[in-house]
Amino acid sequence: MNKFTVFLVIVCLCSTVTLAQRSAPVAIVDFVKILNGRQQEAIFYYENNWKVYREVALEKGYIKGYKLMRTASDSTANFDLMLITEYTDSLQYNLSEERFQQIIKDRSPNGSKLLNDYKPGDFRKNLFFKKSRILLEGGLNRK
Repeated sequence: MNKFTVFLVIVCLCSTVTLAQRSAPVAIVDFVKILNGRQQEAIFYYENNWKVYREVALEKGYIKGYKLMRTASDSTANFDLMLITEYTDSLQYNLSEERFQQIIKDRSPNGSKLLNDYKPGDFRKNLFFKKSRILLEGGLNRK
């Protein structure tokens, strides 16, 4: 009887930890360097492709939100843009690659929309990305 109680407590604790890990919001932050002074091409690309795909994903409930942020590149951080995609939990994030591939296929069957015929590699470089767990957040959209 006592062993059963200990077993039951362990199972409950493991279930709680697993559920807590699954339900924690996740954010992916891509750090991007704009190349060759081609800010117009880069912003056009993200507004007409990246944003469009995230709007579809948002409507379908695949993501929690997204942000495109501009920063000044300097000697400590050599990137110009941060692309942030937020997910409700890690399960939603784990499904994101497959879901975005389908969205891209459906929305851009002829390829990405580009300005001045520059390919993405001509105007931007993805330096790195970070997956992070959101610990605190507030009503950033409040007036």
